[in-house]
Formats: sequence, structure tokens, C-alpha cells
Amino acid sequence: MPVFPSQTDLGNKRPVIIDVLGPDWVTSVLPEGLRMVLHVNPQTMNVKHTRLVERIQTWGGFVEQHYGDNTEEISFDMATGGFMRMYAGLSSNTNPAMGVTRRDTIAYDKYLDLLALVHSNGSVYDMNGTIAYQGILKLTFDGGVYLGWFQDFAVTESADKPYQFTMTTNFIVQSELLVFRTALS
Repeated sequence: MPVFPSQTDLGNKRPVIIDVLGPDWVTSVLPEGLRMVLHVNPQTMNVKHTRLVERIQTWGGFVEQHYGDNTEEISFDMATGGFMRMYAGLSSNTNPAMGVTRRDTIAYDKYLDLLALVHSNGSVYDMNGTIAYQGILKLTFDGGVYLGWFQDFAVTESADKPYQFTMTTNFIVQSELLVFRTALS
């Protein structure tokens, strides 16, 4: 997982940052300053909201309390970076006998990092490969800070784009920590 310097080094760019929190849902299990930053920001991110309404039965009837919108899930459409190597160029080659393969590129390494994060989904494993404890993922981007898990992950390789993978995933939101909404959003 790459080390992400500081917000001031980015200018106006806001990446999608993923952290793994422990069972208390507060403490990061990753070393200080180390977070998963998506190599390429998603092409689209759709945030699905539902109305948060609480209905309470009283002696005189029902009382409804409206709390606004609650985030249910965030769906991503994203792509890897191009499978390119220095001095070799773009590579869609998968046969090591033919020379440099796409597995030897930085974009493929970043794809494997994301794949490992989605497969562990906040779980921390011991030396025997069993789950030591279950954490939760913390997703941070312009729209806010969300805690949850990835529900599914689909990878597509097409002839139209031989030098990259396209991916889709859904992030199920358990809790919303910080919301940046205005009257215009």
C-alpha cells in the first residue's frame, strides 16, 4: 500500500483513500501514515441514499420522525492504470516466455493491492490464516467518510482496452462519520 504524503502536496486533487480499522471501529490497524490510495480514481461513484424515518407507536397513535437521508451503498466503476513498463511500453502479454508481461507493471501491482483489500474486507489474519479479528473499512473521499465493507467485486478484461482492467464494486455503508453536503448537492 502506498504512502500518501499530505493533502497540501495534491493541490485540488482528492483521491479515494481506504483505511482498515480495528474492531473498535476507531483505531487504524495500518501503520501511521500508511493508507490504501486508489492508483486511479474511479470513473464514477454513485452514492445511494434512502430516507431515514423512525415510526414510534404511542397511546395516541403513531409519531413519525424524519432525519433526512441515510447512505446505504456506494457503487464504483473504475479501471486500472495502463500496464506499462519503462523502456518496454504498454504490455498486454500474459506469457512470461515471450518477455515482459503485464504482471511486471506498477498498475498490476496496484490492482493486486486493491484485490487483496477487497478479499480481506477488514479482516485481520493470524499466522495460520484464520481470522484473528474482524475490523471495518474506512472510505474517505470528497463526499465524506464512510465505514463499511465491499459486497462484490467484478473484473472485466476486454479487447477494446487490452492494457487495463475495468472493475465494478459496491461498498455497503454501515455508518457515516463525516458528511459534506450542501443545499446544492
